[in-house]
Amino acid sequence: MTEAEKDEFSAALSERYTQVKQLSSPNKELINIWDAVISDLPLDIKSKFEEKQSQLSTL
Repeated sequence: MTEAEKDEFSAALSERYTQVKQLSSPNKELINIWDAVISDLPLDIKSKFEEKQSQLSTL
């Protein structure tokens, strides 16, 4: 996976994760599944995801 693909994937994942959290807040099981998947990401992708997530949460 190229750096550009990692950036694009991380951005899309982060945006979707934000949407899921907003729409599914009562469904803790779904959030737990997303959190488990994110924790299993390769470190470089996970750090990019966390960076994008941090940017989205400040908006």
